[in-house]
Amino acid sequence: MGYMIGDTVQLKSGGPAMTVNNVDLDNYVYCDWFDEHGDRHSDKFKADLLIVATPEAAPNEPTPVASPSL
Repeated sequence: MGYMIGDTVQLKSGGPAMTVNNVDLDNYVYCDWFDEHGDRHSDKFKADLLIVATPEAAPNEPTPVASPSL
């Protein structure tokens, strides 16, 4: 499967939802995620080891920031 930057993925074996930040020509998918302490992590994985994250695993939608009134 071809992943795109911004996709939310997860290892087939489980684990946190991760955001794809790059895909290289060797079929490695570079991902970022946050652990339970809020620390950011990054690593690369072979695309065959990943699946699209389920809605339960995916992080909540970001809260929109209100524009300041001028």
